[in-house]
Amino acid sequence: MTIIRKKFLGNKNREDGAKQLMENFNQAIKRISAIDWSCIGNKQARSHVHLSKEYLRRASIFFRYYPGPCRYPFIIISNSITKSQVSVDELQIINEIDNSYVKEIATSYLELNALIDEGNKIAIDYKDLFEPAIKLYERGGHFFIRAGYLNVAGATDLLSLATRVEREPLDISDETLDSLDNGCADY
Repeated sequence: MTIIRKKFLGNKNREDGAKQLMENFNQAIKRISAIDWSCIGNKQARSHVHLSKEYLRRASIFFRYYPGPCRYPFIIISNSITKSQVSVDELQIINEIDNSYVKEIATSYLELNALIDEGNKIAIDYKDLFEPAIKLYERGGHFFIRAGYLNVAGATDLLSLATRVEREPLDISDETLDSLDNGCADY
């Protein structure tokens, strides 16, 4: 009886461990699932420009060390680091995203979190890489590329890896973003 109990608890502990192992991935799925993808880009706000600038800065730093076969600033984690053991492409929420660039970022955000749960050192080091882009989507914004410029909320910004790496990080706290949107702060 003791052996059976140990085996049962051993399996339960493994199941609990597996659930805990996927904690970042599951949280990322919840975040992505909460976004109303049909409204992305229908709203323009100063915080969207701020978040886009910070995403470009982070993406530039990442690209410096892990370029992979990607089109900057649309990082494809499975091409730059490695493919996770989780098949993100099969998730229903990813298939609900119409914009191919937004889909690439959302997919890579999920892949990065799966790799964090798998213990990938590079993924752990860059765990906040997509935070500005995901916050941008959560706030109803998005950006697109045209003629070498990033376009967001009526503003354009030259896509240049060299100048972005040297920039100071921007504060992307909700308080700062709300202040920007309410006209109480400058970006």
